[in-house]
Amino acid sequence: MSSVRRVLLIDLLGGLGDLIMVLPSVHALADAHPDAELTVLTQAPSVPLLARDPAVAAARTAEQRDERAAVEQALADLAPDLTVTTTRFDGIGDLVEADAAARGTRAVANLWRSPPADELVGERYQRILAAEGVIADEVRPPRVVLGDDERAAGRAALVQAWGPRWRSSSGNPPARFDSAPTVLVPDAGMAVKRWPARRWAELAATLPGPVLSVGPVDGATELPPTDLRGLAAVFAAVGEAGGTVVGPDAGAVRLAAAVGARAVALFGPTAASRYGLEEGTNLQGLPECPHRMPTAITEQVCWWDAGCPLAPEPACLLDLPVERVREAVAPGG
Repeated sequence: MSSVRRVLLIDLLGGLGDLIMVLPSVHALADAHPDAELTVLTQAPSVPLLARDPAVAAARTAEQRDERAAVEQALADLAPDLTVTTTRFDGIGDLVEADAAARGTRAVANLWRSPPADELVGERYQRILAAEGVIADEVRPPRVVLGDDERAAGRAALVQAWGPRWRSSSGNPPARFDSAPTVLVPDAGMAVKRWPARRWAELAATLPGPVLSVGPVDGATELPPTDLRGLAAVFAAVGEAGGTVVGPDAGAVRLAAAVGARAVALFGPTAASRYGLEEGTNLQGLPECPHRMPTAITEQVCWWDAGCPLAPEPACLLDLPVERVREAVAPGG
């Protein structure tokens, strides 16, 4: 039986996808230390993901540019027996290690040690934690927990969005599309990760079955705005209906996979071998790009301003033709 009573996991990397990649480690820590209270310290926009997760006793937030102070406060308030952090900037890794040394507790403060270019980030986290002896040696995929009421609301939202193509059937869920729906998620949060808008429109025009979108796409029916958990519930309903969510390397497509939807992710500047989905289809554009740095993506020449040295637009994304994406979404369809 574990003697750990308080666990603090720190993920302040800033993105929704970053928290989703660490969720398997959260769940593994909860399983390994069943009598412990597990607290997650992360940025506020991602906290709703944890709202109904039985593994998480509490969530704390940190404001941007004030992350170190939030870590200091969490360590002082919680006095954790075990601290795990994905975050090392601003001396946070050193702070966590020093706190553990001063109190005689455990810390795993460098989950980015010697990263190979061909190991998925979330799986790398788990293997390091297992090697440190703080979780079981079992790699698992991300899961976001939804309540039955949320899943029902997601189905209802999908019915409302595409009522003309929806018909009743028996069982659970109690309704389904005549043909599997596809949801397109064009935005990526960063210009360097965006597949061209004209290609999204061409994809929408050639897909069989209902085509919906998160945000505007010519030729697709736009889903009504909702919050993060509402979007997760809609994605879960898409999965139940046998549908697919397509998007760039960003949090939304990771969220879809984490609630059980089939997902197709488009990778340009980032390496799918390192940042790909654990479950789903990862399409890598221009795999031989000489400027890609799989273990140091923020140092790539294109990263911050999408200025590609090979083409007027990111050449890696131009290397993903509509036909290839369509075949991944609807093989032979």
